Amino acid sequence: MSCISSTMELFNETTDLLLSKGLEVRSPYIPYLQEVDMVERQHFLAGWWGKQRPLTAPEITHLYSNIQTNYMGTAVITGFTQVVNSKEIRDYFSRGKEIAMKQIKVFSKYLHENNLPVPITWDPLVQDTTETPFSDKLMLYQISIMSAAGMGNYGTAISASPRRDIGADYVRLQGEVGLYAEDGLNLLIKHAWMEKPPHAVDRDELMKKKI
Repeated sequence: MSCISSTMELFNETTDLLLSKGLEVRSPYIPYLQEVDMVERQHFLAGWWGKQRPLTAPEITHLYSNIQTNYMGTAVITGFTQVVNSKEIRDYFSRGKEIAMKQIKVFSKYLHENNLPVPITWDPLVQDTTETPFSDKLMLYQISIMSAAGMGNYGTAISASPRRDIGADYVRLQGEVGLYAEDGLNLLIKHAWMEKPPHAVDRDELMKKKI
């Protein structure tokens, strides 16, 4: 609980500082409901064809936050790409930035269509240094963790997005991130940088040893 509390305090302090400097784009807001409005038609779930209904509050929240996290990822990758030593890992990072930028465009399209604000990029704030402060191993591991977190965010967003077109985009993009994350794990394994996590006992192997 103390970790959650300290993280919330740091988040609030960071947000207040960004707002005071005019760097924070305020999150989208929608009018308060004046009365309960029940869903009466299946068109609420529709997508792809015809006029689409406006985005719901949960859909807006997830689209906006996933754009934010992707922009954060592109800033981190930009910095890592400038300082990483291995060309193979540098190419992997560059590919990750291309994927993130493409996915940002997909999510931004939905907010633009509903006349809602979109977060700004953090890339210009990355310093222009090429000195390596971290090992290639640490940087690759960090990107792997961020990729896994992104897949989890998309999974949560799918469950909160009834519109079929939005859900389909999340599924497609989640698969793309999954393939990218798998390639990152393959690089960790290739360089002997991935420690095997705790796992269940292989009973079959134990039985074979007894024979």
